[in-house]
Amino acid sequence: MKKLIDLVVDRLCVCLEKKNMTQYRLAIKSGLPLSTVKSIMQRRTKDINLTTLYMICEGLGMSVLEFLDDKSLLPENVDWE
Repeated sequence: MKKLIDLVVDRLCVCLEKKNMTQYRLAIKSGLPLSTVKSIMQRRTKDINLTTLYMICEGLGMSVLEFLDDKSLLPENVDWE
């Protein structure tokens, strides 16, 4: 099992690939600094707040609900420790 932040980053990687979007383009479209996006993607960020997740989803052109609607993010797949 993986930590929640790792599962979120994995999901973000899938979404970026599906949309053929770079980290730079996500930063531009989301309004987040590129350094924040890179920090998340490089797993240097240990936690992500709801505002940041919302901005990422806006940049991806999807809702937070759509982003989180993935089997990998089900509670039984998360290491909560």
